Parts: sequence; C-alpha cells; structure tokens
Amino acid sequence: MLTPLAQLTRESMRAGLTRENLHGVWAAIGTPFDARERFDEEVFRENIRRLHAAGVHGIYTTDSDGEFYAIELDEFRHIVDVFADETQRIGAAAMVGVTWCNTEGVVARLRHAVDRGILGAHVGHPFFMPSTAASYRGFWEDISAAAPDGFGLVQYNTPRCHNYLRGPDYAVLQRDFPKLIGTKHVGVDFTEFMSVMADAPQISHLVGEGVMAPYLMFGGRGINSWFTNFNPRFVLDLYNDVVAGRWDSARQRQKRLHAFIGAIDVLQETGNLHGIIGKAVTEASPFLISTPTTRRPYQPVVREAVERFRRIVEEQFQDLQWPGRG
Repeated sequence: MLTPLAQLTRESMRAGLTRENLHGVWAAIGTPFDARERFDEEVFRENIRRLHAAGVHGIYTTDSDGEFYAIELDEFRHIVDVFADETQRIGAAAMVGVTWCNTEGVVARLRHAVDRGILGAHVGHPFFMPSTAASYRGFWEDISAAAPDGFGLVQYNTPRCHNYLRGPDYAVLQRDFPKLIGTKHVGVDFTEFMSVMADAPQISHLVGEGVMAPYLMFGGRGINSWFTNFNPRFVLDLYNDVVAGRWDSARQRQKRLHAFIGAIDVLQETGNLHGIIGKAVTEASPFLISTPTTRRPYQPVVREAVERFRRIVEEQFQDLQWPGRG
C-alpha cells in the first residue's frame, strides 16, 4: 500500500524513487537556448536553483517541455551532466525524460542518466508509428534490463501518441516490471483515469494541472507541472489544499487554473505546443529567467501574441502572478 501523501515530504525522495514515495509537485524545467540556439548552461542552473528554493518536490528535464525532440544524444548528455551536478549540489530530487524514436536511443539516454546519479526517468514509447503488442513487450523488457535496481521508471503516457496505455495495460506492466514506479498521466478522461487507478493501484500516477484537484482526490499522487515555471507557489498551495482536505480552497484554485489554461489559447493560435508554449508562458512571469528561443524548424510564439498574453495576465490573473517569495 502506498504511503499517505500527508506523511510524505520532498526529502523522502532524495535517496531514491519508489512506488511508495513518488509524489508531489514536479517542475518541468525548460531547456534554455541563447539567440544562436546554443544550450545556456548558466540560465539552466539558475532556474533549477529558483525552482528548488520555491519548494517544488522534484524537477525533471528533457520531456516535451524540455524540447527533447530538438536535442541530439551528445547534447543530451551535456544537459544531463549539468542537471545532475546542480540538482545534487542543492539536494533536489531529479528525473530526466529519455524518450526517443527507437530502443537504442532510449537506452543510451537512460544509461547516461543512471551514470550521472539521476533518480529516475520518464519513458515514452517510440512514437513515430504504432507497434505490435510483442514489440511493446520487448521494449519494456529492454528498458527494464537497462535500468539498475533502485532506478525508477515512469511511463510517459499521452493521448497525443498512438501508443497510449489504459488500465488493463498498466495492470500487466505493474505486475511484470517492478522497476516501473509510476506514470506521467496526460489524459483528461476521468472514467479512464478511474480505470487506471483500479487496475494499477500499486504504482504512483502523476497528472497534469488541468485535472489536478479531482484526480488527486481519487488517487493521483502528484503533478507534472509546466505552471511551476510561472508560479510554483500556486501549484504547491493547491497540492497542499488537496492533501489537507481543504476542498473549498482547492476547488477555487482549480477553477482559476482552468481559466488561465483557457487564456493560453492566444499563444496556440499559430499551432504551437508544449515547450514552445511553456517558454511563452514563462516570459509573462518574473519568476524564472526566460529564454524564448526554440530550435528550427520549431518557431517560438510570435512577439505580438506574447505581449497580448502578458496583458491578459496583468488584467485578469493578478491572483496567479508570482508573488516574489520562496
């Protein structure tokens, strides 16, 4: 049985991530690039420090918000080197995304994370085309074999891809692969989530901010959050409301977050997603050092849309703005 959230602290995960202790608010830190599209190590380190000082339970990089799709293996290794060095120096729980389009690429990334002392990895299925059941089974056998005992695997599950998993799939993975400690559950179908919780209650399911309060009420263990780059205190306050059973407060915070997510449409009107949107949202807050540059062919949100969004935030979401405190 999982430890109740009220009994867990962010310190409980520092020695290692398990099905029992994986929980809380995990910040999806973006990958900063300078004007010449080079990785900006100093900005990255500073933003890691700011997130940890704000109180998030853990930090992860090189998932969708970290623009993993624009980072080749050699640079991935450098980013993870910096990430591991800084998170270990300040005592922050850390995971990295290792998703790639073939098993060899996933394993190479996972092994480097292990070598650098990272605690766990988000693992998405190779995503270009659907595979057979035997192929998926073989993938998890290979990934599990590459991960040492004590290293936590978190399955990155998004309905945007055709290899989306549901409750019965997780029942099998939960039973056969003990190194799988959790999921990054991106779906927003509540009935489906209830099935996941019923079929795979032994692993820790972390969700998104759009469904945070209701999903945590029914067994979710925490959140993988892009909003922490705008205002981590608000997400932590919402998480603490849920843990303490302050449902009226949680409901109000969730409604405000829902309204904010709706306002982001102004940034998506040209078709942008994920880390590109995240960078534009970060620009509207003084919390982190913002670096709007993205890598070709992916274009950043146009300046006019960013300024329009900034005005919307100032006019409609003063209560969600970063208050300038840890």
